[in-house]
Amino acid sequence: MSLIGNIKAHEGFRDRIYKDSLGKATIGYGFLVAALSPDELALNNGKAEPVSKEVADKILNLKLKKLKKRLFQCLPWLADKPQNVQDTLIEMAYQLGLAGLMGFRHTLGCIEAGDYAQAARNLKASLLYRQTPKRVESYIKALSLFS
Repeated sequence: MSLIGNIKAHEGFRDRIYKDSLGKATIGYGFLVAALSPDELALNNGKAEPVSKEVADKILNLKLKKLKKRLFQCLPWLADKPQNVQDTLIEMAYQLGLAGLMGFRHTLGCIEAGDYAQAARNLKASLLYRQTPKRVESYIKALSLFS
């Protein structure tokens, strides 16, 4: 499945604001309402809700464009990795935020070194795995393609 397809499948879609697992106001494909930028809100006539799937798709694409740029600035070596590995780290950054992903220092070091098997073991042992096992299993599966 594609990066966007994976995010949509894992996040689901809601046209109205709801509380995520941490109690934060969320809408669309897991967009934190407080983190919607003016250009993203402009795609929905300046308001957070309701949001159509068509508008949510546009917001998702804009968010991913911004996130990819920031991620590749933080991890310049990522550009040399296979697309599945890039997509996995982009989705992790989408789920956790860039700062959250950067907290996986050892796992990122393993990925940079090409030790995908150890990176997968690290993910399996993480709190993130205990919180979202199905999602992390998809990350592990993508990394295991290169072990």
